[in-house]
Amino acid sequence: VVSRFGIGAPAAAAVLEELIALGVRRFISVGTAGGLQRDLAIGALTVCDKAIRDEGVSHHYLPSETFAFPSAELTATFLDQVTRHGRNAVVGPSWTIDAPYRETVEEARHYQREGVLTVEMEAAALFAVAQYRGVAIASGFAISDSLAELMWTPRFSSDETLQGLIALYHAARVTLLSG
Repeated sequence: VVSRFGIGAPAAAAVLEELIALGVRRFISVGTAGGLQRDLAIGALTVCDKAIRDEGVSHHYLPSETFAFPSAELTATFLDQVTRHGRNAVVGPSWTIDAPYRETVEEARHYQREGVLTVEMEAAALFAVAQYRGVAIASGFAISDSLAELMWTPRFSSDETLQGLIALYHAARVTLLSG
């Protein structure tokens, strides 16, 4: 378990690279994300099946494409464990952007229409590093804030957000120990 290493794609990618160099082969990234869809309440859980590469790190690992992808097998196992821990999770795409105050209303509307669930700062980079290095990764988020109404509603310290993170942590732990 690694935490409190900073925020954003560069910090997360550096930690992932170091853990890979130490021999770790399976990863689950658990964190918070902003909800883009109206039906995602604070504390709701999502499991990411692809991430929009609107950050800089992933482009140093993979050719330019719209999405970076996690391990399908590890993602399915993680989702199963989330469910076994009594929580529902919505599976779908996330928008990774590493400039946290630069999301525009136009972009948020666009991604809402495209069915993108969340906005966060690391997933695309982590998926790209993992693919490049040949390791497995999955990612889940607890909704901690919302852009669904095109106004920022932060709830990072809410009980719902904390309970979501705890549920994701337990599911991630069991998933990694079982493989």
